[in-house]
Amino acid sequence: MNGLLEILKTEHCDVDGALDRCMEMEDLYLELLQMFVEDTEIDKLHEAYEDHDVKEVFFHSHTLKGVYNNLGLTPLYELDTPIVETTRKDSLEGLEDSMISLEKEHRRFVSLISDLLS
Repeated sequence: MNGLLEILKTEHCDVDGALDRCMEMEDLYLELLQMFVEDTEIDKLHEAYEDHDVKEVFFHSHTLKGVYNNLGLTPLYELDTPIVETTRKDSLEGLEDSMISLEKEHRRFVSLISDLLS
């Protein structure tokens, strides 16, 4: 198995579940991880939060939640879930720490994946 996948497992990611969703095609999963690295959805989420646009925060956090789930990026999924649930109730109250944590971990995962894919 690819070294990146082993490292993702040590990061508590559901690599096996993600590979199952990719029909056990490791190359496809790695391609999807590369797309994740290049994606700008986290920047859109940050901008929406800075603009206090609860509907856009919900949209972008919900989009990311699906991406995290499909790619088996469980730690990111778990950090994003409170953001989705709070904004689903049309509120941004108490999300500052959650947003900071999610962005920090998202960027750490992007860097980790990027370094190991190159």
